[in-house]
Amino acid sequence: MLRQGCNQGVNFSFYQIFKNMWEEHSQVTELQPWQHLLIGGVSGGMGPTVNNPLDVVKTRLQKQVVVPGEQAKYRGVVQSCVVIAKEEGVMSLWKGLSPRLMRIMPGQAITFMTFEAVSKQLHAFNLIPTQTR
Repeated sequence: MLRQGCNQGVNFSFYQIFKNMWEEHSQVTELQPWQHLLIGGVSGGMGPTVNNPLDVVKTRLQKQVVVPGEQAKYRGVVQSCVVIAKEEGVMSLWKGLSPRLMRIMPGQAITFMTFEAVSKQLHAFNLIPTQTR
């Protein structure tokens, strides 16, 4: 829950931050679909970047072989982070990030662009109320 909650919180927060910044900088009230696609892709990469250490720890905890009567190498989130960083270096907590980004960023880009397009249509047909900022 911590890993996924962190990922989604960062993803949606950065999407809104980037969207607001783009609107303020360009002085427009509505972005184009390609802009939502770009912002969605970039923000989609922020979540995995932030939560990758938790993903590495989760994988290590799940894959380790625990011998009965012996203490497990990885025993919890914080302890696992410390062990991994000491043995392999801090950057090893971001192992596997590149393939994750190649998989996740395009999907998030399409998701946010689609969300904005559907929301726009629902507003046009007065199916959902217009928000005021």
